[in-house]
Amino acid sequence: MAKMDTKRAFVGIDAGTTGCLVMIFDEAGNALGRGYHEYPCTSPHPGWVEQDFNAVWQGICIASKEAVNMADLPPEAFFSLGLSSQRGTFGLLDAQKQPLANSLVWNCGRAIAYQKIMAEEISAEDYQTHTGMQLSPLWSAAKIAWLRDHEPGLFEKTRWFANGQEYFLHRLGAEEWVTDPASLTLNGMMDIAKWDWSDRVLEIIGIGRDRLPPVGIPSGIAGRLSAAAAHETGLPEGMLLCRGAGDQQCAAIGAGVIKQGMAEFTVGTSGVMVAHLDSVDRIKGRNLWWGGHAVPGAWDIEGGAFSLGACLKWWRNHLGRNEHDESIARNCSPYTVMVESAAKSRPGANGVLFHSFMASQVTPYYDAASRGGFLGLGLYHEREDLIRALLEGCAHEMRMVVGAFDSDIDGGITDFRLTGGGTKSDGFVQIMTDIIGKPARVTRERECTVLGAAILGAFGSGAFASIDEAVEAMVVVEGEFEPNAALSDLYGEQHQIYIDFYEAMAKAGAYESLAAFSAKYY
Repeated sequence: MAKMDTKRAFVGIDAGTTGCLVMIFDEAGNALGRGYHEYPCTSPHPGWVEQDFNAVWQGICIASKEAVNMADLPPEAFFSLGLSSQRGTFGLLDAQKQPLANSLVWNCGRAIAYQKIMAEEISAEDYQTHTGMQLSPLWSAAKIAWLRDHEPGLFEKTRWFANGQEYFLHRLGAEEWVTDPASLTLNGMMDIAKWDWSDRVLEIIGIGRDRLPPVGIPSGIAGRLSAAAAHETGLPEGMLLCRGAGDQQCAAIGAGVIKQGMAEFTVGTSGVMVAHLDSVDRIKGRNLWWGGHAVPGAWDIEGGAFSLGACLKWWRNHLGRNEHDESIARNCSPYTVMVESAAKSRPGANGVLFHSFMASQVTPYYDAASRGGFLGLGLYHEREDLIRALLEGCAHEMRMVVGAFDSDIDGGITDFRLTGGGTKSDGFVQIMTDIIGKPARVTRERECTVLGAAILGAFGSGAFASIDEAVEAMVVVEGEFEPNAALSDLYGEQHQIYIDFYEAMAKAGAYESLAAFSAKYY
């Protein structure tokens, strides 16, 4: 990591679902320092997902110290800090902005019944027209309504319903208590025409604006790093703190997706595809959701697969002892071993399929009850077949999302990019490209979310005159992957089978029956 003659350094913090990544960049987007620390989510009941904000804060502090130590820069070199945070994960805070309970994470399914309950107040079509979002129990709005009805004591004690963006900037020392449209997409509570809280949705779920941070614009200075936060993070006191954006809007900036026709698919714990929109008039369908971009005054449109990287981590943690032991012996990542193992199986995984819906199917079906699984298992299948099916299954769900973009945006996607930690393996990127069937570009810095946060901090603090100028300086395209034409028919047929299995189980009510069974007994 180059760090000679660094005049100004920009810190990006990506406080993600399973861990915090902190990176420090120079003005050309070169990485100077890196730190990472994992933290857990908890699941007190099947389908519920919670997280301790204090554990995330400790992750931010530990990762920041690692990055600062690696960069080894003088304090005066640190110019600004930008923050990326989970969207749709919200904290329950008291009047002093201290957590009263665990945060409810974006993929928490406790409010599954509230899709129908909220539909009694607003139709799905009106809801999407008004908020840009499908009516779903996964958004914050449904979970706040669930708290109102199931945890009334906690609901009444909560002074602030706040996203990680606002809370962690506050912990860092920000004087402003403001959110922005680029951080609110998965809340499902924004009036898309006004880029402000929706009074209509707030009335339905039973809270007022006075319990939410006011909505500002992405980027911009929020304050300076406090002495207390400097002590905990190792970053220099007084450095500029800037509003960043939601994780996927930051990823779009870090991938250089700032013009019409451009899109990126982040493969992290979840997978989310984001495209830039100059105007919502380009939207032709309703398979996607849309909201404010991190580029002030612009829009983005999104689709998701909410457990891509989480599926790989699930295998690593619960079934991947072989890959773990080999990775220790070879001093490499267990994911590297997994991809190498998958290469020993033939394309199509010898006929076994994996549905990657372990935290529900999102785009295009928005089925919160659906769950994942291996399909077509035979006594002849080997371990490498299951691992290849796992990777291919994630890529097939990605293809479902990409197809929705091609059908729903006037002009489609002309510049497609793959980003995130899941793209560090060329072997996995090639599987994705072969199954999606579209050329994919990759950037030098694959951790585009944390780079995007740093870019927004650099722009917001005045280091660059525009986001375009900052992206031009700090984002570098490294290569391009082409789909293997010889596998087009094979993967096309497999993709249809993948969809047929899902639709058959969904139409039969099997997913809903299983969800009811789990709720009844577990």
